[in-house]
Amino acid sequence: MASDTESQTATRDQPAYESFTYSPIEHPDLPTARGAARDEADSSFGQVFPVIVFKQGRRTMLSTSFPMRLLARYITLDPAVKGESPREKYNRPLMSDHARSIRDYLVENPEDYLLPSVTLNVTSRPSLHVQAGGDGIARLGYLVVTEATEFHVTDGQHRIAGLIGYATGRANGRAAGALDEVDSLRADAISVLIVLEPDRSRTQQDFADAAQTKQIPASLLAVYNTREPINQVLARITEGSDLLRGRIDEMSKTLPKMSQHIFLLNQVRGMVKGLLVGDYAMSEDSLSRNAATRLGNRQQREVFVEETLTLLNVLTANMEPWTAVAKMPKSGGQNGDIPRLRNEWINMTATGLNVIGHVTFQINKIPDLAARIALYKRLATDIPWRRSDDFWTGNIITRDQSRGGDSVDKINTTRGPVNLAVNKILVVLGLREPEKDVNGQRSVADAGEGMIA
Repeated sequence: MASDTESQTATRDQPAYESFTYSPIEHPDLPTARGAARDEADSSFGQVFPVIVFKQGRRTMLSTSFPMRLLARYITLDPAVKGESPREKYNRPLMSDHARSIRDYLVENPEDYLLPSVTLNVTSRPSLHVQAGGDGIARLGYLVVTEATEFHVTDGQHRIAGLIGYATGRANGRAAGALDEVDSLRADAISVLIVLEPDRSRTQQDFADAAQTKQIPASLLAVYNTREPINQVLARITEGSDLLRGRIDEMSKTLPKMSQHIFLLNQVRGMVKGLLVGDYAMSEDSLSRNAATRLGNRQQREVFVEETLTLLNVLTANMEPWTAVAKMPKSGGQNGDIPRLRNEWINMTATGLNVIGHVTFQINKIPDLAARIALYKRLATDIPWRRSDDFWTGNIITRDQSRGGDSVDKINTTRGPVNLAVNKILVVLGLREPEKDVNGQRSVADAGEGMIA
């Protein structure tokens, strides 16, 4: 077997570095490999990182962790800039709002967070010491990192930016990272996967390959992400409602046409957003801030859950087809009616839930519980929830004439039509003055009794 010096010399004398032909510096045993790595680091003012060495395809990969306090020292962010070719950069354009949300998440949860591994690439020839021989899929090694070693980010640019900060685009402007704001994070580490890849175009392809992941369905994210207060109350609401319990699809992205579930969990979440803030389409960042105020402590969450279950119980007892659905078994042949009911009733759709949430947000401004319950009952019985009713024409329902002469209904899901439907219901319930026509008369369609100024 060649000596360590001969092996090292042979390895370093390779004319051109290509990751798939790269061979680490081999030693007879791990203590010798570790000692050689330390000696090299001492002589070059470097640092030794224990790594797991393995291959994917023809390329050598290293897995280790970096102390967060050293990230800015070793890792270079190279985002594409507007007006320049992204082919000349290692990273896609940096989205400041994404980096900021990661920073805020870390600052708010410094003792209870999860930051996934980042993928790096190293273009300069690294010094890697390993034990010779062995047929294992992976083996231990020691990576020597010096001031000349430069890592670029293949995947995880925004995680790194959220930690160390990022340029703002202004003259010498820089946004602070979580490490600037929370000293305790400097004692933590982050898992890294290092790809030995000198070719920038191949690194860009690696980023595209790493992006081939399927987004978590919003309903499933609502189940798992209980850090958000709204998801905490959502779980209790679906479990506490006779209508919703066992009839909600918590995993799918869209509800299959013939599904016997009545709603997606994310659709119920839209109604809960309306109940909480009066806007089912509010951005998640704004929702988090509002929920932190409205549902920030246990008592607030208890009150909100109780109010919402009161609403759902009143509607289920008085509103069709919810009353009939609540009496159905949670599975079996009778549930075959659910797809038909979804096609016939507005309140069996996500848009109907959003309308209910917005209307109830206004009702809940009334301090008296008995008055609110009375309006819940009127919402259930005074509003014609059948999709075919003309009450919905011109707001959430558009009726198109098909070629055969039959009318084809389309539900509008955007804010404008939903708000029109909400305002029309509020007029019927006496919570809003009806609009007046050009002659100053109350609109017949909007007329209601018991107007509240």
